Amino acid sequence: MIHFIYNYFLTRQPTKKSNKLNLWIQWQVYKFLKVNLIRFYKNVSKDSLGIDDTSNIIVSLTSFPARIDVIYLSIRSVLNQTQRPKKIVLWLGEEQFPLGEEGLPNTLLELKPLGLEIAFCEDIKAHKKYFFAFQKYPENLIVTVDDDVIYPRSLLSTLWETHLKHPNSVVANRVRLMETENDHFKPYRGWKINEVGAMNPSKKIFSTGVGGVLYQPSLFPEAMFDIEGIQKVNCMNDDIWLKASQITNNIPVAFTNYYLKQFIEIPDSQKESLYALNVFENDNDRQIKEVFDYFGITKKYFD
Repeated sequence: MIHFIYNYFLTRQPTKKSNKLNLWIQWQVYKFLKVNLIRFYKNVSKDSLGIDDTSNIIVSLTSFPARIDVIYLSIRSVLNQTQRPKKIVLWLGEEQFPLGEEGLPNTLLELKPLGLEIAFCEDIKAHKKYFFAFQKYPENLIVTVDDDVIYPRSLLSTLWETHLKHPNSVVANRVRLMETENDHFKPYRGWKINEVGAMNPSKKIFSTGVGGVLYQPSLFPEAMFDIEGIQKVNCMNDDIWLKASQITNNIPVAFTNYYLKQFIEIPDSQKESLYALNVFENDNDRQIKEVFDYFGITKKYFD
């Protein structure tokens, strides 16, 4: 029942006229889900979780020490999909976890027999989410997810169904529409969320990783695996670097147009990142300009 309510909450079309009663009901449902989804995944039987060896989808994510004690909740939600992945790979920076698996919580380690693989790698921040998976599994489909979200059971099936319709596109559940004015991009915060109109798929659609994004690594060139370039432009937002790689290789983004609300975040997972997030948001415009300049991207690429 909890999954039915969560899916209904995420996909329910808003009423044309929001009144106080509707807003109150939505708020009550949100509070119910915030508590009970966490309770469900804390207590869910491991027998109901797992993977599908025949699947072509590999889920890839990364994390850092401040979230390592709660990430198991997010991973459990991915192991509970109606369409199971082939495996889940968690990429952890060697510098941040010098003890390796000995320094990880049992709640995480106990998921290894169920399909979780833990890989230690160079700490390239958020880029760990895709960077190594694309190179290690070029023939698979890679779905990147975040470490602080409870994902609905239909996440992978929704991405997969849109991929079948648009096999040469990146597929995303949450997007922004890149808008320009006088040959310049409007500020990132002004880009509309999940409103793309008839432009689907399009190179002007910008995928945001928190909603889950499906990639076909074979579409991306070796040039995107440029650690020196990432460091040179101080690109902290992996979505921006990935977008530049998509644009230069004529890869559009397809929006699933299914989930209408943001996914439920894990409580206490944002404590360390709140300030960083605010700075991060303000820095997106700087990163977009510098990354696009680095790739030589101009307005003509979007025509």
